[in-house]
Amino acid sequence: MSSSLPIYDLIPTLKAQLNQSHEAILEAAPGAGKTTVVPLELMNEAWRQGRQILMLEPRRLAAKTAAKRLADSLQEPLGKRVGYRIRHEGKESNDTQLLVVTEGVLTRMLQDDPSLDNIALVIFDEFHERNLHSDLAFALCLQARELYRDDDPLKLLVMSATLDTALLESRLGCPTLTSHGRGFPIETHYANKSLKTTEVVDEVVRLTYQAYREHTGSILVFLPGQKEIRQAATQLQQRLGSDPEAKIRPLYGELSLKEQEAVIQPAIAPERKIVLATAIAQTSLTIDGIRIVIDSGLSREARFDANTATTRLHTRRATQAETTQRMGRAGRTEAGICIRWWSEEQQSRLAPQAQPQIECVDLSPLTLEVAKWGAQERLELDWVTPPPESHWQQSVDLLRSLNALEGDRFELTAHGQNMAKLGLDPRLAQLLILGKRWQQSEVACQACALLSEGDPFTQQSSDFSNRLEWLNHAISAATRRPRAIYQQSYKQWLTRSQKLPLNSTAISVPDSSILGLLLAGAFADRIGMRLDQQADKVRFKLANGRIATLDKYDTNAQSDWLVALDIGGHQGQEADRIFLSQPLDIALSKTLLPHLFLARDHLEWSKQEGRLISELQNWIGKLCIQRKKASQLKPEQIRDAMLIQIRKAGLDSLPWDNDSLQLKARLQFAAQYDKQEQWPDMSDTGLLANLDDWLGPYLEGITTQAALNKLALKQILLDSLPWALQRRLADMVPEKLSVASGNQHTIDYSKQPPTLSVKLQEVFGMSRSPTVLGQSLKLELLSPAKRPLAVTLDLPFFWREAYPEVKKEMRGRYPKHPWPDDPMSAQATAKTKRALGQ
Repeated sequence: MSSSLPIYDLIPTLKAQLNQSHEAILEAAPGAGKTTVVPLELMNEAWRQGRQILMLEPRRLAAKTAAKRLADSLQEPLGKRVGYRIRHEGKESNDTQLLVVTEGVLTRMLQDDPSLDNIALVIFDEFHERNLHSDLAFALCLQARELYRDDDPLKLLVMSATLDTALLESRLGCPTLTSHGRGFPIETHYANKSLKTTEVVDEVVRLTYQAYREHTGSILVFLPGQKEIRQAATQLQQRLGSDPEAKIRPLYGELSLKEQEAVIQPAIAPERKIVLATAIAQTSLTIDGIRIVIDSGLSREARFDANTATTRLHTRRATQAETTQRMGRAGRTEAGICIRWWSEEQQSRLAPQAQPQIECVDLSPLTLEVAKWGAQERLELDWVTPPPESHWQQSVDLLRSLNALEGDRFELTAHGQNMAKLGLDPRLAQLLILGKRWQQSEVACQACALLSEGDPFTQQSSDFSNRLEWLNHAISAATRRPRAIYQQSYKQWLTRSQKLPLNSTAISVPDSSILGLLLAGAFADRIGMRLDQQADKVRFKLANGRIATLDKYDTNAQSDWLVALDIGGHQGQEADRIFLSQPLDIALSKTLLPHLFLARDHLEWSKQEGRLISELQNWIGKLCIQRKKASQLKPEQIRDAMLIQIRKAGLDSLPWDNDSLQLKARLQFAAQYDKQEQWPDMSDTGLLANLDDWLGPYLEGITTQAALNKLALKQILLDSLPWALQRRLADMVPEKLSVASGNQHTIDYSKQPPTLSVKLQEVFGMSRSPTVLGQSLKLELLSPAKRPLAVTLDLPFFWREAYPEVKKEMRGRYPKHPWPDDPMSAQATAKTKRALGQ
């Protein structure tokens, strides 16, 4: 190991820090040597006392590669003083002093032995990635040493090139040690294009081809996802043609460990690698021979929606920390070049750090581990970033639906304890347990292997049973990962499930139905019912309420029922896409999985039939799978259903006539101007809010629109008033008002202000406008033919200014009616002049 690496300058300070206290934070630039130097330098410290050092890496390939480099530095084989332990694989011995693991392995170690008596130090490498397991392992380590290591505290070291140091310093109570140096200089070039989140491939390919022609060495290209990697590979192949030196290599998480290992090996001269990678190559991995980095500035991540329990792919701009990490890949083994296709000004405006996984992924695996740990609630652990309440509650709800938690308590059931022993995602643990109970462990473990390791198929069919047949050598198919990986995983889960202390009973169902039933028990919220076909897509409604689609040519597109095992989509899409599915026999589900079904008495208004429909319904989540008409209805059920319908349809669905509308307006007028009494709110908002009180008693037995239309709303509104208010309304806000002629006329309270329509001759002699509750009424003065002649709030003004013109025009048109010169002294009448003379 070269002693010129910058990290060596900081080693004495780091050793002093860990000798004096039990925690340290180390921030070192990419290429400084922290991963390959620091663990070895600490192996001989006195505080280790023969115990192990654990170093956590965020990915299996990173853990295995780091362990290999560390062992090579000691010129020893893996498994001697340096070992590793990852899923399905490991090399260690009694001589192992430094064990490199993934975070999931540490979590299991802590659950099995919270004191970690044989561990002196835990190193969290590349902690900036903030994946779910690292945050959980960090929180568990903090509590474990508080509870079990008072006399000899567990030492903790957090390392990365880009850290939110203030946050970590507050948790660990120590300053950050910083190594600013880098092994080799890196030139950064900006292409000064606009950084966008779509259509980046053409520009990145152009820059890559140009860099290949103008510079030497291998190239690492960062792209957001597999789709862009495939597009870029095709375009580069076309540009490079038959160039024998150019070797295009994809690198992403779904490749097998063996395939990923092949990519990071150095190119054999004169070959030059062009590695097209996702964010997996950002940290931890050193790809030998890379001296040029082309950065798209984008990252694609799965983001979990707690409201729908659905994961969608989200393409975002990379952060400053991520672009720094990417740039550092170019200077690991020699001087390098980093080309960014955006501008330096845009670089300064990128977010400093990426959002930690704990804020944007499904928390059910973490929540199961926290419950197993014995914590009583979400914030009992000292998190670097606390789990969001909404995501946490969704995961708790899922665990309860899987019978993993005791009622309303955050405590594992016996079933939940068995799930936690398996070290699996809760859904997959449920799958294995169900397989054991039904004596179908082989099928369940094979399904678990396929789901935990990722879809092996490259074809578009979603049929999960095809994957199972492939695993059993029944068919051949184009795959992205070798069968051996899945077979190894299957054997591991079979071994674990066989150790579970469970009673089992053989089930008698067709072999073709077993897989769907097992999967339905684990993915009940993903049970889907076929809705319809729209263009080239078949739509399914899932039990979680989401709509998801299959291509119409998919093997399972015509299934009435299925289990959607892998669903997702991209931002901006209304419906999700089903990537993996299995047909389901819904009738057998009712027999074998009765707890999934909920029977409900349901009343619903049929707009088409204009009446209430009463049904006995059977539901799975938000899916109604069966309806049966019910005959007998309880009065309170009818009332409540009608109230719901009226609120939904609005007050216009009630049989309002002029009389009832006028009463409603009178009451609103009284509430506005009669401050001596407490009048009910008769606005639409108030009536809807108090619908139960004033209308509810009259809805008993009403189940049709025809019956509803017979309600006497005027009387119902009156009956809702106390007797005293009814009397006051009649006295103070009269329905009709007498005028000078002695006749009574109806006041229209629906107009503002209330209006009294009356023949002009009937108000002769009236010197002022009539009032109600001190408010002047608007007079609509009519001709003998009851056509409006004038509208006024000021009757004296009308007599003085307007009447002379009205008289002049109307006297010739209506000669049989009186049009006196002095209306104030004339007799008020509705009669003609002849009738008055008689």
